[in-house]
Amino acid sequence: MKKKALAAIILTMSLFATACGDDGNLDSSRAPVQLDPQAVASSTPAPQPVATPEATPEPGATGQVITDRVVKDGKMQSYLTGEWVDEEIGNRRPISVAMPNQKSCLPHYGITNASVIYQMPLRDNLTRLLCVFEDFDDLDRIGPVRSIRTYMVYTGMEHDSIVCHWGSAVYANDLLNSAEVDNISQATQGIAKPTSVAFDRYNRAGKYNDTDSAYMFIDGLMKGVEQRGYSWDYDSSFEPKFLFAAEGSRATYDDAQSATKIWPGTKGNYNTVSAYFEYNPSTNKYEYSEYGSPLKDEHNGETVQVDNVVLQICYGEEIDAHGYLAMEMHRDEQHPGNGDGRMLFFTNGKVVEGYWERKDGDDKPAKYYDADGNELVFNQGKTFICHIWNKWEDYIKYE
Repeated sequence: MKKKALAAIILTMSLFATACGDDGNLDSSRAPVQLDPQAVASSTPAPQPVATPEATPEPGATGQVITDRVVKDGKMQSYLTGEWVDEEIGNRRPISVAMPNQKSCLPHYGITNASVIYQMPLRDNLTRLLCVFEDFDDLDRIGPVRSIRTYMVYTGMEHDSIVCHWGSAVYANDLLNSAEVDNISQATQGIAKPTSVAFDRYNRAGKYNDTDSAYMFIDGLMKGVEQRGYSWDYDSSFEPKFLFAAEGSRATYDDAQSATKIWPGTKGNYNTVSAYFEYNPSTNKYEYSEYGSPLKDEHNGETVQVDNVVLQICYGEEIDAHGYLAMEMHRDEQHPGNGDGRMLFFTNGKVVEGYWERKDGDDKPAKYYDADGNELVFNQGKTFICHIWNKWEDYIKYE
């Protein structure tokens, strides 16, 4: 696994010029918010798995957030959601799967099993998903699956995940072929060590072309991980990405502005797929829609609903005539100015403006902070993170 910083393929971070206020435009002057029932410290110890059962911390005993994970009745709190999962799942490294979301590939299969969903720009008119799964035991397959980009690989590394994709990944090949990242890749041009046992075509009623019929099968994934000699155990240096509200507590952000409808972009690549979130106060969840309809999972017919939404603004550049992007996702030794930017955090029907920062290289995650530098507390459950190309940041909208 990766243990050193890599040279980023992009340049320095640009300054973000515009702001979001009551009309949904970025505003750096908003007052800091407080958590209910009490403020949370700006940093907490990185949780580590616990080998023996312990009692669940009482709400308030740890500042109303989860710090050290505990095991109780064969279950433990997930690094990805903060919720109780089987101990085997909670201690197993996740997988990150690159999935297309152009209209021809819908519906996805297995997407509602993902604990964290990232959406990222590929070009001006296209986005792609990177779905992070820790619980995939009830699935026979995940897909469709497509190619990955270098910045998507770096994002998967935030979770110490095994990165999975199928397709031409010309700019990511050097990283995928290195010893820095565990990956399950189909045999395409430039992949030095493919793991084809994990993939196959799956045509649904003959309606899907070759591009949208690529799937990863779970039995093949397990065989491939064994063939490659990857460990399912988290690395000893692993640091969780999210700070979650403790059991029985909720991050309400009562003083923050209400925001129940979110458009990641009313122009540009997010507008191409008509990306949109709407908050349901009866469930405290945000339902995600594309192309005018809630995004559904072919596996179970359910729609994608999450408890937290992040709009993470990132510097990006076009790097070839096809409009392929490089986006800065981390800080490293050769680019110490990179690895941070503006962000908007949505939970409990509220919006908190602040910034993100990935301080310590590729094996450490980006964290999210309010304007005063306090680490934001996520509500337990699933999270959807949209990486916004700074070219289109003026077109973020919420109300």
